[in-house]
Amino acid sequence: MLIGVGAVLVSLLITGAQTYDGYGFYTVQTQDETKEIVVAAGQAGTVNKVEWTAAIKPMKMPAGNGGYGPEVTWLEVNVTKKVLDASSATMTAFPRDMKLTDRAGRTWVVEVSTDAERPTERLEVGKTYRIPGGAIVPTKVADEVELLLRPSNYRADTPTEDLFKRDVVEKMPQDTEVLRFRRR
Repeated sequence: MLIGVGAVLVSLLITGAQTYDGYGFYTVQTQDETKEIVVAAGQAGTVNKVEWTAAIKPMKMPAGNGGYGPEVTWLEVNVTKKVLDASSATMTAFPRDMKLTDRAGRTWVVEVSTDAERPTERLEVGKTYRIPGGAIVPTKVADEVELLLRPSNYRADTPTEDLFKRDVVEKMPQDTEVLRFRRR
């Protein structure tokens, strides 16, 4: 009986330790420090020697308005990415997060189009790569929403097996910068 109770206690202790450790890793990965960089309308923002621009404008609604009524507006979100230095040429990933936000703090996801240019090995220094996307927002806020873009620090030359090693991942640069593209 005593052995059974001991086994249950050890099992609970191990499970608790693994849960605590996993939660710690989760919070580090999902509740990042964030440094917001405000980008004036029509200007470019730079993170890690990569220049980003964004433009938001209404787009033609698909036939049937996708099942929505007149209370929503479809927005075209055009993002460009240009590597400014060869040391950042392997930063091939799309932004980790792109969303539109209004003054009240509400957010709407920006879906990236499948025809975006996306080299997988290296980006050409000085070449502008298009990342077209779209979002659906309430018509009342369509003229005020701003783009929040969190660039990814992923590098194409990172060995895949390293992405599964916690100690290696913790040493990689974190995606802490967020570009806020103003519209006015």
